[in-house]
Amino acid sequence: MIHSLNGKMYKGCSLLLLFISIGCANEWPEYDGPSSVTISEDEPIGALVFNFIVDDSDGDPLTVTINHDKKFLLTEVSSNNYKVTLKEKLDRETTSRYNLQVTISDGTSTTSKDVRIRLNDVNDYVPVIQNLPLKAKVKENLPAGTFIIKIVAEDEDMGYNAATEIFLDEPGPFYLGDPETGEIIEHNYDEANVLLRSPLDFEQQSLYLVKVTVKDVAGCTASDCEPSLTTTQTLTINVEDEQDTPPYFTGLPYIKGTEENLPVGSPILRVTAFDGDKSSAKDIEYYFLSTDGELVNEIEFFAISQLTGVITNSKVIDTDSDELKSHGSIYSLTVVAKEEQESSEAVDSALSQSTTPVSISIFDLNDQKPTFNANHTLGSVGEELPVGSLVTLESPLKVADYDQGVNGTFSLRALSMDGNESAWFSVSPVTVINEATISIATKQAADYETTSSIPFKIEAKEQKSGAVTYTYVTVNINDNNDNAPEFGEQLYRGWIYENSNRGAVVNISAVLKATDKDSRGFSTITYSISGGNDIFEINSTSGVVSTKCENCLDRETKSTFHLNILAADGGGLTDSAQLIISVMDVNDNRPKLSSAVFDGSVDEGSLVFTSPITVQASDEDEGRNGEISLSMLNYTDNLAILSNGTVYITSPFDAEVSPKTLYAGILASDNGVPAQTSTATLRLQVNDLNDNKPRFTHTPLPLRIAENSDIGTTVYTVTATDGDVTSPNNLIVYSLSNNFGRFSIDTATGEIKLTALLDKEGEFDEYTLIILASDQGQPSKASQQTIVVMVTDVNDELPKFQQQKFQFSVSEEATVGRVIGTVQAVDRDLNSQLEFSISQSTAYDSDGNTVNLASIPVTISRDQGTITTTSSLDRETAAKFLLKVSAKDINGLTQQLVTVDVEITILDVNDNPPIIEPVGMLEVTENSTDAGVITRLVVSDHDQGSQLEFSLTVNPHNAFAINNLGELRLIDIVDREVVGNWLNLTVLVRDGKNNALSSSIDIAVHVKDINDKAPRFTRFVQVVSVQEDVPVNSVLTTVAATDADSDFLNKQIEFRIKSGGDGKISIDSSKGTVSVAESLDVDIYKVANKVLPLTIEACDLGLPKLCTNRVMAINITDVNDNKPTFSADVYSTKISEIAKKGDKVAVEGNYQIEAVDIDSTPNGGEVIYTCCEPSNDTLNLFTVNAKGEVTVARDPDLLGHVGVYSLTITAQNSGGAKETGSAKVVVNVEDFNDNTPELRVLNNRSTTVHRPENSPQGTTLISIQATDKDEGDNSVVDLNFVKGIPGMDGSRYFLIERSQSQHNTFIIKQNILFDRESKAKQYRFEVEGTDRGVPARTSSRLAITVNVDDVNDNRPFFPVDKQEVEVTVREEQVGIAVGTFNYAQDLDERQLFCYSIIGARGAKGSGHAISESLIRDLFSINKMTAEIKVASDKKLDRESQAAYVLVVQADDSDENIYSDCKAQQNIPWTDRRAGDDEMEITILVGDVDDNAPVFSHSRFNLAVIRGVASPVSLINLQEYVTDADEGQDMEFSRGRQFLYTPAKLRKILGVSEPIKIYANGNIQTEITFDEEMQGTLEFTANATSSPSGLTSQTNIKVYIIDPENVYTFTVAKTLSETQTSVSEIEKIFSSHASLNVGIINLEANTEKNYHTRVQLFVVPNNTDNLLTSADIELFVQENADLSDSLYKYGYIGTDDVINASSTDEEETKSSNRVIIIAIVVAVVLLVVMLTVLILCYVMRSRYQRKLKAAHAMAFDTHTLGFEIDQADIPPSINNIPGSIKNSTPVANQGWDKDASMNNFDWAKTNGAFDSESHRSSNSHDDNAIDPLNGAETRSCSSAGSNDWRLDLRGNNLDCSPPPPITEDVIQLTFNDHHNKLNYDSKFVDSQSDNSNSTNKEDGHFNRLIMSDSVYGKIYETRRTANGLETTEV
Repeated sequence: MIHSLNGKMYKGCSLLLLFISIGCANEWPEYDGPSSVTISEDEPIGALVFNFIVDDSDGDPLTVTINHDKKFLLTEVSSNNYKVTLKEKLDRETTSRYNLQVTISDGTSTTSKDVRIRLNDVNDYVPVIQNLPLKAKVKENLPAGTFIIKIVAEDEDMGYNAATEIFLDEPGPFYLGDPETGEIIEHNYDEANVLLRSPLDFEQQSLYLVKVTVKDVAGCTASDCEPSLTTTQTLTINVEDEQDTPPYFTGLPYIKGTEENLPVGSPILRVTAFDGDKSSAKDIEYYFLSTDGELVNEIEFFAISQLTGVITNSKVIDTDSDELKSHGSIYSLTVVAKEEQESSEAVDSALSQSTTPVSISIFDLNDQKPTFNANHTLGSVGEELPVGSLVTLESPLKVADYDQGVNGTFSLRALSMDGNESAWFSVSPVTVINEATISIATKQAADYETTSSIPFKIEAKEQKSGAVTYTYVTVNINDNNDNAPEFGEQLYRGWIYENSNRGAVVNISAVLKATDKDSRGFSTITYSISGGNDIFEINSTSGVVSTKCENCLDRETKSTFHLNILAADGGGLTDSAQLIISVMDVNDNRPKLSSAVFDGSVDEGSLVFTSPITVQASDEDEGRNGEISLSMLNYTDNLAILSNGTVYITSPFDAEVSPKTLYAGILASDNGVPAQTSTATLRLQVNDLNDNKPRFTHTPLPLRIAENSDIGTTVYTVTATDGDVTSPNNLIVYSLSNNFGRFSIDTATGEIKLTALLDKEGEFDEYTLIILASDQGQPSKASQQTIVVMVTDVNDELPKFQQQKFQFSVSEEATVGRVIGTVQAVDRDLNSQLEFSISQSTAYDSDGNTVNLASIPVTISRDQGTITTTSSLDRETAAKFLLKVSAKDINGLTQQLVTVDVEITILDVNDNPPIIEPVGMLEVTENSTDAGVITRLVVSDHDQGSQLEFSLTVNPHNAFAINNLGELRLIDIVDREVVGNWLNLTVLVRDGKNNALSSSIDIAVHVKDINDKAPRFTRFVQVVSVQEDVPVNSVLTTVAATDADSDFLNKQIEFRIKSGGDGKISIDSSKGTVSVAESLDVDIYKVANKVLPLTIEACDLGLPKLCTNRVMAINITDVNDNKPTFSADVYSTKISEIAKKGDKVAVEGNYQIEAVDIDSTPNGGEVIYTCCEPSNDTLNLFTVNAKGEVTVARDPDLLGHVGVYSLTITAQNSGGAKETGSAKVVVNVEDFNDNTPELRVLNNRSTTVHRPENSPQGTTLISIQATDKDEGDNSVVDLNFVKGIPGMDGSRYFLIERSQSQHNTFIIKQNILFDRESKAKQYRFEVEGTDRGVPARTSSRLAITVNVDDVNDNRPFFPVDKQEVEVTVREEQVGIAVGTFNYAQDLDERQLFCYSIIGARGAKGSGHAISESLIRDLFSINKMTAEIKVASDKKLDRESQAAYVLVVQADDSDENIYSDCKAQQNIPWTDRRAGDDEMEITILVGDVDDNAPVFSHSRFNLAVIRGVASPVSLINLQEYVTDADEGQDMEFSRGRQFLYTPAKLRKILGVSEPIKIYANGNIQTEITFDEEMQGTLEFTANATSSPSGLTSQTNIKVYIIDPENVYTFTVAKTLSETQTSVSEIEKIFSSHASLNVGIINLEANTEKNYHTRVQLFVVPNNTDNLLTSADIELFVQENADLSDSLYKYGYIGTDDVINASSTDEEETKSSNRVIIIAIVVAVVLLVVMLTVLILCYVMRSRYQRKLKAAHAMAFDTHTLGFEIDQADIPPSINNIPGSIKNSTPVANQGWDKDASMNNFDWAKTNGAFDSESHRSSNSHDDNAIDPLNGAETRSCSSAGSNDWRLDLRGNNLDCSPPPPITEDVIQLTFNDHHNKLNYDSKFVDSQSDNSNSTNKEDGHFNRLIMSDSVYGKIYETRRTANGLETTEV
């Protein structure tokens, strides 16, 4: 339902009427979005999850929420458009899916939608190896293929990401084996066995560290794979027993420190190495390895002894030399230990020599002092800069001391020239290590005008030695333009005559000059005039202002010039002053008359012009030059002129004597010397009076005209004459008062013509025309004549079809003769006869294309228009026919033919099977899981709307599927080796209709082979045993393999040995024969039995190539020919240098060494030990006894003999051959920890480090090397932070890492993110080094300073108190500086800002934006200084825009913006970003009095009532004038002199100023007007604004009236409402009745404060004849439009007419009028009586119930709270007979215009009205309370449940559903505020005798009693069978 309430439309709900509310049907909110979403678990925070749209068809506002709001974020993108994004990171392994619930509520209904969010796994978990730690022990002689250890891996990801691959990186003699087959594999999934690839050799390696890598597979698509994650572990394999190795070094690492400046040849370090072959150890030679790989004994600064390994310096080493500065003080050398060889012996260098790194650090001595790079430096700094401003130096000032550590640490300070601390400058850094670039900052602001140059010196003082050096600096103070020019005065006044020539100097009251306190070029002042100025110029140097054009001044055009004088200094600072130039007048203008000819007219015998004649004269000069005198040049006997220009008649004219038009001259003269004059002509028309009306000469009989007559046909010509003799009094004009839109009359000749075609059938058959003949006199007189025109009939009507288009349908299986439909047409002519035919036909197929048919299969009957089939139909040939059917009236006078479109649709029948296009050979690749769409069948069906269904009737292995789009897909893996090369399919297609038809097609699919089968060994021997003396090329075994692929290349196999065999075994690639390639002598391996492992690989030739590996072990047996051997060739042991003589040396945990013989007993036996001299124990430190015990031989101990010493021991067996073996015992005399570590800084050479604050975590800060003169672990140093010192705990912010390449080198890295502004600008800490000796020794501490350098990482901001600033600029000021707003601050050191205006709007609260272009035109901003100026060529206008709010942004983001800033380039407003970097500047435009006052009326009609004592206030003009300027004082004054009509009124009044205008705008009478005073007074009123003097003028006309001319009525408005809308009353009278209205008074009704009494007078246009109040009332009643408009305004009625006392003369006149009035009244009463009788009959039936209700109660618009449109109320309803007060719409505007209330019933039902009880015409239920066109009516509970109050407005009560009615009596109160009436009503539930009555149980009352508390009447309303009836009790 749709209802209207107070002009608004409400959809979906019924009104709340009285007690009942009808509910709204609320629609559920709708969700439009996905139901499931899949996202990756690694999506970043803020990533889009999904979008959705919500909607509510009711248009209600919606609230949308989601659960899981900690993980997901809901954002409204636009109205009802939402997106869900990630709020936190997701983890599939924790939660794999979410059920997100979207809840949508419109406040009444709630819709919930579940969206399932699945997480795709991302490879984010690293695989884990389970069986840790990975350790194993392996016997050296185990054969290939021996199991070592099993590796198991797991991954918490899913799918491919959870599958792991196991690899061995650099597996060496090991390989991964398949857990089931043992075959060699490169990798395996999830678990794998580590197997032995070949036997191990202890001599070669006793420990293997194999890197095991586990990598997950990661998910792959067709084009991409996720990156795999990898974990590594070290598999430790200890090899037990034998080995042979190259030389090895002892005492590692070799790190040594020495001081600089040592003499050449000083020993620095000794390296020691031994032969790794213990059974046959050789002497060692020592060399350096050069960069080109050569072995040398000398390199750079060092030399090495070839025999002893002692390293000495070959040159003097100076750490401060340039060579060491570039190189560094640490030398890394490579020493080679080489076995001494026989000259003829060929030895593999890899087995005969070894290398070791040697690091030598050169320690610094304090042999330098700080040095500056310059003795004297020049710098400069601007004056008045803030403390801390940096001095700009001509070149960088640097200082350096390259001594190391504390030797290179010194302090800096600034000193005055007398040696005291400088009061002007400070230097940084204060403390320097090695080198620094010096910055100089100010300690106080300097003033150039006071001090222009400051010298001082900088001291550098060593921290350790106290040595001092100096450099000298002179800082020049740069003068800044810090003083703007200043004018002596802000306002200057000058004058110049308007006839001045070019170059004339303006006379100025004071000297126009500005001064500047700055020096040099900054104080040079240039003068200019800002803004547009074409008249004046200023000397830029002297400031003299003069004219720059010839004769360009004209005071009358412009009398004052406002110039804005700018003074600019050399630096661009400006000041402005205002110069006001007054242009002095010269009498150079003649008086100007407003017209050259003034026209007027006067009736003969009259002393008053028809219209007042006023000659307006002006003179643009001022003073006496502009004063004007007026006079008449002729006709002075009849005419005169006043000084105000009013022309008046002194003697009347006679029309018969005077010419019709006369010409009188008027002279205007000014008072200048000499005087200037002008003349004009008064052209006066003497009017004749009109006293005859026109008369018609003939009265015609009724006329006849045919209905088909042409337009322009003459119907009749009327004639009339006029007795007047002059035109226009005798000029007759004809007119028709009712032309019916068909006739016109010639205004001059009276000829009546036809203007439109006639239609007897369609309109009237007879017309009554009323012709008026009017003369053109004033007032015009007229006569009328009536003519009857009768229309005769002709057959001229066209037939008409009953539809614009006919549409029929018929099945294509319809039989011949089937009726399709009938085309119907009618003809309004009586004798018409219609005939139908098909004039055109077109056939279309189902696609809308035209079909050419020999003939159409339909026809139409000629007389009935019935369309039938003539042949069979086929929709597939023609699906639609479009016919043009004609209907022709064969009896028409002319051809009467019309056509209509007929559309016939042929309905389809399923009679065509689907047609399948042939399909060629298809191909799929085996093992393909998703081949996409293999093919798409093309199927067509000629029938309409066929829904094709596809199915596979033959589908081998169910490997294929087809959808209803005909798309054939492969859905399962096809293995060509299983299914063969071809697959045959059959597809069936049905059209899906009833009686469905189908077709099928056979399809052949070729299966393409791929290489997916690797070869498999069918014959393989894993272990082959062979004697070592087997011949070469002997066949050992044969392997064989097969491949299941069918393609030739895919199944072709080749064999090869992939690895192993040491080149001694070969294989035939095609046959697989394994043979001996080289001799298998096992002695070269030094083992009794040798196992050669082989990895044999079988590969096919497909793409990609597939291979299979197997391991074969060749076991070679040896001959027993060995001698006794020790368990090791070399035994290594160690002993401390503090060991005493006789102490035993433990060898491998025993104090005795042992040798064995592996031969059998005959060759072996008891072993006897002997010893020889130590091989390199020249000091006889050790001895070996016969039992193999090694003891200390030196007395008393080994102190001072740290090193490695070698003893040779011989073992002899007991066999006959006495075979012997030997071994070496290498004794390492270990160092005792007796030296303290030392620390030094590498590379940077300084302990002070600078890093930017945005450097990432992990950034390297400094590298430190630790040295210890001890050896071994005693020389290994650990670097740690020193803790416990307040504020210097480096471990909180930094971390220490040991270098991977240099053991005792440490890297200190940043472990936090720096922030110079919020954290710290500098960090200081100490480190110390501790060796690993026992007891440990700790170095001295090293102090490190980390300076955090500033990075521009903070946005500028404005302080809170500066974010909103307000300034004022006067609107006439142009080019002026608004202010400088450089308030931006920045936490960064860089304080360079770019200021831009990025937005603007109106004043606060206005909200409207201002365009960028306008702001750019009006304001400019200096982007460097933030000075805002008003444009010099634009002027602000407060009345257009009172305030501007500019948004200024400060930016320092990058150098590009700053360079643009320097160039003053504008930054687009679109770059705006919100934040503290913006401030709002409110520029208030100060008002200037530059607008003249404006009157609301150009003319005011006022009235004074005769006999009312003065003074009487007529009007206060203050209320009717406005001024756009603010706060302006206004003065009112009279303009021109009074114009009296008639002229004699001036003498009668007897005073010069009978009405006075006061300065406050009040106009009041100064005299009391009496009966003799008749006529009008006219004058002008001026409103002058102060102080500008701008003036506006309005016309005042005062009528002298009698009380009877005062028309008084009441309107239903408050006094204030009436005052603001009084102009509407004037418009109503002027628009509807051409009347001028003057408001006399407005007065509030004291009894009814919402009623106002209006007093006015009325004057017809162009006359001064006042209407009486009776005339006005009569006019209002007779003019329906006027009365309707008044009623709409709020008109209620008139008060009693105030009749003024009449004079005797008027009584005589009244008696003469009585007779005339009586006649008129009699006629009017007769007409009224007839009208009333008719209305009574009509209104009784129409308003019967409303009249009854009017007796019962009444309401007015204020009670009801709404207004009725009075235009909708019949005007005659005011005169309904018998209606009581307040029963008409005039008095009671609360009643509906159609007197029906079909939405109301007296009822107390729960939620519904009784719809039957108000249908009777006698019922009151429609009328008692009218809801007024659906206006909302509410019932509200008051104090008690049985005391209810109704308020039909529904505005002020807290409404709720009424309480249940439980009592028999309900008290209601109705208030009629209009008439102060209260109606107390009771619903009484009493039993009635009527059988149709109801009791209260059904919710209705039987009786309503209403009492009128004012008139004392009681009314009773009862429910009867006919409804409700009301009677007076």
